[in-house]
Amino acid sequence: MIHMFRKSRSQVAIRTNQPYPDSLLTFMVVFTQRTFKLTVRRKIVFWVFGITFIIGITAISGSGYGLWATKKLMSFNALEEETKQQQEQLRESLEQANGLQQELDNLYALVQDLMKKIDPRAAADLKVGSEIKSDDDSDSSTSNKANALKSELDAANDRLKALQTHMAPIILRSYHTPAVEPTVGHISSGFGTRINPFYRANTGGDGVMSYHTGIDISNAPGTPIQATANGVITTVKFLENYGLTVIISHTKELETLYAHLRTAYVREGDKVGRGHIIGLMGNSGRTTGPHLHYEVRKNGTPVDPKPYLRLQRQWLAGLK
Repeated sequence: MIHMFRKSRSQVAIRTNQPYPDSLLTFMVVFTQRTFKLTVRRKIVFWVFGITFIIGITAISGSGYGLWATKKLMSFNALEEETKQQQEQLRESLEQANGLQQELDNLYALVQDLMKKIDPRAAADLKVGSEIKSDDDSDSSTSNKANALKSELDAANDRLKALQTHMAPIILRSYHTPAVEPTVGHISSGFGTRINPFYRANTGGDGVMSYHTGIDISNAPGTPIQATANGVITTVKFLENYGLTVIISHTKELETLYAHLRTAYVREGDKVGRGHIIGLMGNSGRTTGPHLHYEVRKNGTPVDPKPYLRLQRQWLAGLK
């Protein structure tokens, strides 16, 4: 007789035993032929689970923050690209004016050549708005054509003057007037009177209300900061309350201040243009979190920066 032996399946079980419920936990792993037992203090178990939970939450938060920071950085890239496009549009508008001037010069040269054929003496006295005359009846047809061309020349000159009158102050102000956002983010505090974020009741510290000399733009640490107009760097140093600060002089009247930076990429005396990256956002100095404190100063007095944030867009809209 043949006996068939069938191996029994291993059975695994986990059970806990608390011989000392106030201090110990016993973990048992039971197999068919062997049992493993581990007794540890209850506090150790709680610490292990707690640390594991904290590490997990930190990892998830870090991943989320990384995605958020990346999104904000992409937003700054969009702002940087927009600034460059606006600068290019202003340059093209100026080139159009120069092109019209070239067209006018070509027309003057053409009329000058024509006048030499009709009356060499009159060609020397050619002026905008004058009328071409000829004493020879045989040249009347040519004179009429010249007068028609002269009218086109006058019209082109009028267009050029109108365009130059319209554009000259815009172009002049454009390059050295703060006209774009210094960075991207949320405006967490505006210009003027506000509730003091550093107020501490019953401690004899600062008052409840304070005067804010700029605007605060909050974003992730390391967000790039750009110059808002052409100018010269006059200050790069740590200032009380402001932390690491960069100040740019644009004209005799206008300057801008960028405070609480983490890093500065410029030095005093450097010349910068609009869109030039001057540093990275941080929380140096007296802050409640990472942000840029941005000021526009006119004749040394801080003014509301908000009207300056979108000037370039308004100028371009006015040129259309």
